[in-house]
Amino acid sequence: MINRINVNAVLNPLGEGISRPSLILGDDFNRYVLKTQKVFEDNKMVTYDCMFLNELLAYQIACYLSVPIPEVAIAYLSGKLIEKDPALTFVHRFYEGNLFASMELKDTENNMVENYREMIQMKKPYITRSWNTFFSNITNVDDISKILAFDLLIANFDRYGNTGNLLVSNHSSSRRIYAIDHGHAFFGPKWGIEKVNVMRSVENTYQYIDGYINIAFGNNVNQGLLDGLGPVFNSLENKIDLTNVVEHSFKNVVNLIEDISEPLLDEWFKEIPDEWFVKGQKSQQIAFHKQFILNQKNLVRFIIQRMAERNAFSNYLGGELQWRKEKNVGIV
Repeated sequence: MINRINVNAVLNPLGEGISRPSLILGDDFNRYVLKTQKVFEDNKMVTYDCMFLNELLAYQIACYLSVPIPEVAIAYLSGKLIEKDPALTFVHRFYEGNLFASMELKDTENNMVENYREMIQMKKPYITRSWNTFFSNITNVDDISKILAFDLLIANFDRYGNTGNLLVSNHSSSRRIYAIDHGHAFFGPKWGIEKVNVMRSVENTYQYIDGYINIAFGNNVNQGLLDGLGPVFNSLENKIDLTNVVEHSFKNVVNLIEDISEPLLDEWFKEIPDEWFVKGQKSQQIAFHKQFILNQKNLVRFIIQRMAERNAFSNYLGGELQWRKEKNVGIV
């Protein structure tokens, strides 16, 4: 059951993300990061009309897969609070109604990302060794393969670039990595024919799998091999163990992915507020998301195998990865 809260106070804005998040205090006395679907794009205000749907659906899938992710809430922002602080609308683009919020992680280490962005702005190189050091002593290393398999299932393509949507929390003297920000999953935050067509394009062919991998990693391809998938990915992939094709890092999480059923998806969609669906499009949005997930879940094992064959994982020694279940479906 997704927690529902009222926003008691908006504390302060957080960074310059496209969703312009702000730190808020809920009526449960916890602090959350609150997001808005209204963004500036090409110098005009637009609404990312399925960003909250993406976030909440992805969160429920992550919990099912035991992917480390901050707890979330459906946060109601009242008109009375906005009246007292007009900047909430005119500056931060918040509006009355149910918004998406994720619980603030304690003692997060943001300096790495901030320093990297500063180097990019100054057009100075930033060595990969720094990322290796940043991720060197996290305690939940086994979760890295879960995060990657999860991203391959939900078409989340912006995790492994230069900064990534990952946080490291150093709470209770334990450095843990968390997956955040899934508003652009499922091929983007805006509903429309282009998104629908891509979601409908899933097929069990090598053409689809190779094309999906190329898009997922920004078409960084050299003679068919994956080339330069970004410093974040390069710093994490060596923690994924594929040296033993029988007992490898992806085996358990892919088994869970393949067990996702239509009734389970129906339960997840029940948690999503009606106003987070495009008006008049709720049944279509549910149907296309279900179709995509139920098709994509059976291809994740083949995507991982193909990534390994195309040199995505430095400790893959060759051979066919083995899985808990036999698959009747083949790739053509």
